[in-house]
Amino acid sequence: MPSTDHSRADHVATTLGRLLDLLERGETACLVTVIQSDQSGFPPGTKALFLADGSTDGTLVPAALAGGLAQAVREALAHHRKQAVELSPGLRVFIDVLAPEAELLICGAGHIAVPLAEFARRVGFLVTVLDDRPDFANAARFSGCVVLDEDFAPALRRLPLGANTYVVVITRGHEHDLECLAEILPKPSAYVGLIGSRRRVDFVKIELREKGIPATRLEQLYTPIGLPIGAESPAEIALCIVAELVAVRRLGSDAARELRDERSAGK
Repeated sequence: MPSTDHSRADHVATTLGRLLDLLERGETACLVTVIQSDQSGFPPGTKALFLADGSTDGTLVPAALAGGLAQAVREALAHHRKQAVELSPGLRVFIDVLAPEAELLICGAGHIAVPLAEFARRVGFLVTVLDDRPDFANAARFSGCVVLDEDFAPALRRLPLGANTYVVVITRGHEHDLECLAEILPKPSAYVGLIGSRRRVDFVKIELREKGIPATRLEQLYTPIGLPIGAESPAEIALCIVAELVAVRRLGSDAARELRDERSAGK
């Protein structure tokens, strides 16, 4: 193999190694692969790795292409959508968005939690269910899930949350909602949704503000929870929640909120 081929193989191996490290740390990244090129310095098979903020991870990209490629990467990351892009005549790249598996933490193991866990698993979430009642939090009710029969606050203090963690709070009372959210909101997450009446939610928010949770973080709560599809039964409510989880995961939080606003405006 000529030395240039050795260098290219080393470059690919290094890029893929960095990508694996990012995924193991729970980070999202874009892998860009040149699929058509008439530029000798950027031949087919060349790979570039971009982080979630659009910056490169030690990857050298020709200056003439850096701006257009960074913009294409930002668009792909915003929508979590892989796509082929023509950067210039004769130069096409494939942008692949790679992220760790999404994790769903369900706080509360009542009647909505069962179909919610099932639907979430079907669309690719790793599901953990937490409740302090052993009659509800048991493996027989939640096949394929991690089930924790523990008090909410101590369990949530030790559970790691991150950019790929989605949390749904559907406990049996506002005191448990408050207990859960006081532990959840100071940590990073992709989504936090709270079920309940407007009165119950307003009460919880007031208490959380008094506990020092910033107003900006409280504004990020998804409540009323789920996309507004007129759901009434537990399975329908679970379906509307999972639909919102998928919208946030695939479209981003801004687009998911627009779906809620458009439906509400049409009433």
